[in-house]
Amino acid sequence: MRSIALTALLLGWFCCAQPAFADTEAEITAALDYFSEVWKEGDVDTLRGYYHADFVLVTSQGPVALAQRMADIESIAQSEGDRGELTYSRVEVRALGDGHALAYGMRRLAFKDGSSMETWFSTVYADTPFGWKAILTHQ
Repeated sequence: MRSIALTALLLGWFCCAQPAFADTEAEITAALDYFSEVWKEGDVDTLRGYYHADFVLVTSQGPVALAQRMADIESIAQSEGDRGELTYSRVEVRALGDGHALAYGMRRLAFKDGSSMETWFSTVYADTPFGWKAILTHQ
């Protein structure tokens, strides 16, 4: 009888945990899609809302804090050049525990002249009262 109760308890926990992760996965995927749309529009203020206040971008040149990341984005958005069309593919989302998740996949920036840049990325998200916010990205 005890093993039946334990099994029922574990099944109940598993069934309840799955929809929460499905929501996390859908919300983070939607955040990436929204970021792509806002990138196309060049709306820097809205792009800022994607990031957590403690955001850090890790590049081959070293870490970049949020203020510098936003200055770089603003510079690109204000230029007359082609910003490119940003898309994400092969995105996988993994729970990292309570209130955090990891997304990784391929990022592609395609330009009007036919050239493109593709890179793998990984981003750690923090769940906030305002939705999932990118707190650490490696590219």
